[in-house]
Amino acid sequence: MNTPVITELDAARIRELGARLAEGERSLDALEALVEMVTGEADIVPGERIAADIVTVNSTVSFRDRLASTVHTVTLVYPRDASVGDRRISVLSPVGQALLGRRVGDSTLVFMPDGSHRRLDIVELNYQPEAAGDLTL
Repeated sequence: MNTPVITELDAARIRELGARLAEGERSLDALEALVEMVTGEADIVPGERIAADIVTVNSTVSFRDRLASTVHTVTLVYPRDASVGDRRISVLSPVGQALLGRRVGDSTLVFMPDGSHRRLDIVELNYQPEAAGDLTL
């Protein structure tokens, strides 16, 4: 599996996320796993230098679930902006954590709460804020 690549801004916001989470909003275990991935596994790069095919926060990405043989398109967001009906998934969700920092063409595992896992193939990056010039501070 390839090393995830995270923008400096996304990494900083993820590190700060724990202090802003409302109690009961999401499992702290999910947050700890995400922070551990960002600090211990990911390559951190300036937003203006991230490749245009890397999934960043606020990216819209299409992926194939190999088990179900279906393609889904979602936007990866911070927990406060998540909306299942609008297909906006949190970076703290299992799928969100699996997609963040991955590149088009990558295959990644999603570890589900029930202990099972699924393999996702990233097939298209429909929108990436950094590539679109929509960097936010």
